Amino acid sequence: MINFQEEEKEFKKILADFEEALKKIRIGRASAAILEGIIADSYGAPTPLAHLAALSSPDPKSVIIKPWDKNLLPAIEAALGKADLGLSIISEGDQVRAVFPALTEERRKEFVKHLSKKAEETRIEVRKRRDDIWKTIQEEERAKLISETQKYLQKEKMEKMVEDINKKIKELSVKKEKEIMEI
Repeated sequence: MINFQEEEKEFKKILADFEEALKKIRIGRASAAILEGIIADSYGAPTPLAHLAALSSPDPKSVIIKPWDKNLLPAIEAALGKADLGLSIISEGDQVRAVFPALTEERRKEFVKHLSKKAEETRIEVRKRRDDIWKTIQEEERAKLISETQKYLQKEKMEKMVEDINKKIKELSVKKEKEIMEI
């Protein structure tokens, strides 16, 4: 039989990943979370920026990147440049300041498109999970492990879980879109 507690954990993980992706979508304020996942070359090994430096946001328009090892400054600057986030990168001796430009209407719309795409990818992931569960339920019924009544009860439970997750995805998307479009 399907372990719905485990499946619920899987759906919550999908939702948590979506929430994490939303944090990386910029909304006019500088956020260290946007830069954490940028990959820089650290002595020949690709390493996330969060593992190479302390990231702090002293004001709403910039993030300061202070590397643990000063020799990595050029690699960090190069990685920020390649990230194509439209940042102004200023070298300040032993640290780098990434200045976020003000969001234009056009840029806000691009972020909303990116948000929509990410939400759709997440819904697709939820659908795939649902399809896998449904396939398992049907196989169990064919193998006479569960009755037809149990099959439909499990399907109903699964559909309720999927509906709840999709509702949360929609709520998070609407909230984030509102934040992005707010001036």
